[in-house]
Amino acid sequence: MKRTLINARIAWECVRRRGVRSVLSGLGVLIGTLAVVLLGSIAVGVQSDITDQVQSIGANVLVVVPGRITSGTFNPNLGGQSFLEEQDAKALAKDPGVLRTSLFTFAGGYIKRNGKTFTPFLIGTTPDWFVMHPLKLTEGRVFNEADSGQDVCVMGSVAKTALFGEESAIGKKVKINGRDVTVVGVQQDAKSEQSLFSMFSLQNVVYLSYHRLKETAKDVQTDRILLQIRPDAEPKMLLKRLDAILSKRLDTEQFQVLTQEDLLGLVYRVMGILTWLVTGLTSIAVLVGGVGIMTTMLMAVGERTREIGIRKTVGATRQDIFWQFIVESAVLGVIGSVLGLLLAYGLGVLIKSATPIKPLITWPIASLGLGMSLLASLGFGLLPAQRASKLSPLNAMQRDA
Repeated sequence: MKRTLINARIAWECVRRRGVRSVLSGLGVLIGTLAVVLLGSIAVGVQSDITDQVQSIGANVLVVVPGRITSGTFNPNLGGQSFLEEQDAKALAKDPGVLRTSLFTFAGGYIKRNGKTFTPFLIGTTPDWFVMHPLKLTEGRVFNEADSGQDVCVMGSVAKTALFGEESAIGKKVKINGRDVTVVGVQQDAKSEQSLFSMFSLQNVVYLSYHRLKETAKDVQTDRILLQIRPDAEPKMLLKRLDAILSKRLDTEQFQVLTQEDLLGLVYRVMGILTWLVTGLTSIAVLVGGVGIMTTMLMAVGERTREIGIRKTVGATRQDIFWQFIVESAVLGVIGSVLGLLLAYGLGVLIKSATPIKPLITWPIASLGLGMSLLASLGFGLLPAQRASKLSPLNAMQRDA
């Protein structure tokens, strides 16, 4: 134990004496740790944002999507051609386990008012959606069945602020894709919901009447059917019945009924792949940092051959020399990785305050960054340590004489 402490103290003194070189060596590890932790925390934050939005829909709401999602794949029909129609929603509504249904269509376009142009997320839906997912409004109301044939809309807080500022929007007209539409409601601002996906969050939505869109626009398709199920419905039996109802008109590959658990599973699969991809790419930076430490330590072996020879002459063993250089590599790695972690945390706070992105540094992410950097430092320190420990005392002292 005493010899270990002596070796550690000698290693620390050597690192301290080579101040500038030690800083430059640790810089590579710092950058590697910073990349792993910061990008990993962004990926975790994105997953958390998406999870929150999926959970906000409600556990008692099922979503019928076009196409079929199989394990490990992503179906392009989720954002493309849909075979769903309004008659499917009407058929599903007859099931005793279904409380109500709502239709969704995603419309592209823009809004104009007094020379200002804004591009929100346009959704055509039916009034039952507002019963399934009640909106908190700052002013006005949601549209109802009586408004189904009218050009009316409910604005999210982001769109309202962009077009009206502090002015009331209720009763005023905006042009949506060239048509005059009256604003009947404005959703309450919820800063906690602003995220990397704020362009597609419920705060940046403009809700339009689904049936009015079908009447006035071309190529409007039913992109989603949402079902609110009764509390006493047995989920497995209900899903089988719903599949049977839709299978009467559609092929089984043209639709899928998803529960909240299914949606979250898809999110976790996609984000899991993304997280490992990011980790793999950023690990290159960690390896580069390890190579930098190895280069520095090899130079140190060449410069300190006389010191190594003297230590061996006065009784230091090969193991003492080996562990001295290993500890030096570890010290460089620890300093660089800890500073990288602190810098990642600071940049994460800055990014969170200045942008919609919400990095989330978790213990697994921090441990991964620190662990990878420390392992790289130790791994790349093995060659210099072995080379130093194998020097014979006589040759080492003669080489530097």
